[in-house]
Amino acid sequence: MTATSAVSKTAARDGARSLTVPVTVEFEDVDAYGIAHHLRLASFLERARLRLLLGCGGERLPRGVVPVMYDLHLRFLRPARLLDQLAVTAEIATVTRVKLALRYRIRRGEETLLRAESVVAFADAAAGGPVLVPDVLMESLGTGGAPPDGETA
Repeated sequence: MTATSAVSKTAARDGARSLTVPVTVEFEDVDAYGIAHHLRLASFLERARLRLLLGCGGERLPRGVVPVMYDLHLRFLRPARLLDQLAVTAEIATVTRVKLALRYRIRRGEETLLRAESVVAFADAAAGGPVLVPDVLMESLGTGGAPPDGETA
């Protein structure tokens, strides 16, 4: 199994706008120098994002509606190394009717190794086209099924 993780009990609260997932960098995550490959760090972000969305009602999405990564920006600050104990945090920064903007941070203790931002949209898996952010997520995130005042995209 690749990097081990377990979500803390407080992280699974319904409607939480942030979540931290503990991850251990395993042998298959690193190169010959013992440094975690950059794509592995991106997969750790995906793990936190998925758990955050599930905690916000993602398991109740309408049938056929799927989240789609639209944009991802990574800033690598320090390397992660073999057997490092990391904390991977995903946080919902903004919500509109058409997208969610998220921020991420990977830490080793108090040291920040990576910062990232992403934009997640939603699509109809069968038709392949975009759809609005599902009401179940809008309501869970405290927007009542409608975007905050003045927000459209």
